[in-house]
Amino acid sequence: MRTTRVGAGALLTLAMALGAPRASAQPTGEAVATAQALFDDGKRLMDAGNYERACPKLVESQRLDPAGGTLLLIGLCHEAQGKTATAWADFGVALGQARKDNRADREAAALEHVQKLEPKLTRVRVVVAPGQNGIEVLRNGVVVNAAQWGTPLPIDPGTQTFEARAPGKRPWSQKVDVVGEGVTVPVQVPLLADAEPSPSPPPVAPPPPAAPDKPAPQESSSRLPWIALAGGVGVVAAGVGVGFGLSATSKWKDAERACPGGLCPNAADTELGKQAGTRADLSTVFFIIGGAGLATAGVLWLTAPSTQDRGVAALRVVPSLGRDRGGLVLRGVL
Repeated sequence: MRTTRVGAGALLTLAMALGAPRASAQPTGEAVATAQALFDDGKRLMDAGNYERACPKLVESQRLDPAGGTLLLIGLCHEAQGKTATAWADFGVALGQARKDNRADREAAALEHVQKLEPKLTRVRVVVAPGQNGIEVLRNGVVVNAAQWGTPLPIDPGTQTFEARAPGKRPWSQKVDVVGEGVTVPVQVPLLADAEPSPSPPPVAPPPPAAPDKPAPQESSSRLPWIALAGGVGVVAAGVGVGFGLSATSKWKDAERACPGGLCPNAADTELGKQAGTRADLSTVFFIIGGAGLATAGVLWLTAPSTQDRGVAALRVVPSLGRDRGGLVLRGVL
C-alpha cells in the first residue's frame, strides 16, 4: 500500500483549524482528557511518519470527544497511508461538520482535499452474471449488497478478495489487485457451476431376522417326571411285593415241615409261621402300592397332550435274589 508523508502546508492548515472550539457534544471530563492525550500522541506519530499507529489513535480520540479539527487530521493520516477512498470520505464528513459549525476555515481545508482526492479515487465495479437466484457476493468477507452491483465504488488501493456463493452451486472466489489513480477495475462474477451431488449414504443392511419364539413347553413335557416317578414307584413296589411273597411262601413251607398237623414242638418253629404271615401281609401292601403307582402313571400318560418332544424315561427292572428273599429292582434315569 502506498504511503506518503503529509506536507508541512497541510499540517499547518489543519493546526489552524484545530484552534477552534470542539463540537457541541458534552463528553465526560475523563473522556475529554483521554481524547486529548490520544490526539497529541497521534499527531506526534504523524510527525514521525508512523501513520499505522497514528491513525487508530486519532480515530479513538474522535470517538471519545468528537471535534471537527480531529476529523481533518484523521483524513490527512489516512491520505498519507494511501487509503484514498477512506481519506476522501473523512474529508467529506469534516466538510459537512465545518459547514454545520459555520467554520469557513475548516470548510475550505476539507473542500480542498475532497476536490484533490476525487479524481484520484480507485474504483471497482461488480458485475454479476444474470439469472442466479440466491447468489451472494462478498468482498474481503463483507457482503456486497445487490444494490451496489454495477456501480463504480470507491475503494482503497490494494489486493481485494471477492467471493460468490449460492444454494446448490460451487463457490467462486478471485483476488483482484485494485491499483492506479482514477481507474475503475471491473470484477466479473460468472455463472456459478452446479455443485456435485452429495454422495448417497451407503445402504443400510437389513437387520437379521428375529429368532423364532421358542414354543412354550407343553403340558406333556411337564408331566414326564411325574409319569416316570409314579411308574417307577409302582414297579419298585410291585417288585418288593413279589420279593416278600416269595419269602413268605418259603417261610410257610419251612413252618409246615417243622409243625406237622399244625403242632409245633418248640417256640422257634412257631416263630416261622408268624414270619411267614408277616411277610405275606407286607407283600400284599406293596402289591397295592405298586398297583396304585402304575395306575397313576398310566392315567398321566394317557391324558397328556401328544408332542414330538415327549421324553422317554430310561427305566429297567432287574431281578434281585437273596438267601431267604427275592424281588425286582427298578434302575434307570428319570
